[in-house]
Amino acid sequence: MVNTDRPRGMEARYAVAASGSWRGATLGGDVVLELADDDIAITSPDGGRRLPLPLGTLDGLRFADGKLTLWFADGTMVLAGEGRLAAAAREIVARATAPGELTRALRSLGSHRRGADDLQRRYFEPLLSARRKLDRATAPDAQLAALDGRALLTAYHELAHRIAERSAGEAASDKRALEAQLDESFAPLVAALEALEGEARALRTASMETAIVRWRDWSMRARAVFAAADRCWPEVARLVVGWHPGPRPSLWRRMWGKAR
Repeated sequence: MVNTDRPRGMEARYAVAASGSWRGATLGGDVVLELADDDIAITSPDGGRRLPLPLGTLDGLRFADGKLTLWFADGTMVLAGEGRLAAAAREIVARATAPGELTRALRSLGSHRRGADDLQRRYFEPLLSARRKLDRATAPDAQLAALDGRALLTAYHELAHRIAERSAGEAASDKRALEAQLDESFAPLVAALEALEGEARALRTASMETAIVRWRDWSMRARAVFAAADRCWPEVARLVVGWHPGPRPSLWRRMWGKAR
């Protein structure tokens, strides 16, 4: 163990018996599992030695039969101890899988474009609703249910249809044309949501030894979804606000500046 000062904001301490290995060294004996507000660690009973356990290197964990097993890139630890260890396991999972501020990627949110404020609200609402559910989820399975790629794909497909119904005029051909162009504008977001759903399937079938690693892959895809939605918004707004029902000049006439 390394000698360090005990961090501020100590939240909980659990007396445990440790076994396993760390960076090639064998672990064994009575130690204390500490949960601070910014990390977790193993310390000697007197607090004189402390081994930080970076959550960013945690690959997976399992709590069963009174034992907490932690798989890290640097080794594996098995901690056995008091009954409260189950609560420690749940807290470690919650910390290791905190999703962070996904909406920070929505730089366009709140920007104004004439005639597009209501459209913007409707466009971002599926993601913002999912993010609110995600705020209440403290375990990976609940997070997957909150930010469900398949459900969001359905929501944006239906949104394109509703926008076209509302904005394209009375002609069915105009509605079909606008919906097709909206689908094209949504393409980067659709690709990001499909990738998110793929990572969700991988996480659902991951072993306990690698579940946290798979969660980190999923969370990267989640951030990419919000970034893709932000990139798509300006084109969606331009398309809908500038849409004019009825006959439109051909591509060649527009290119040569002959449209009236």
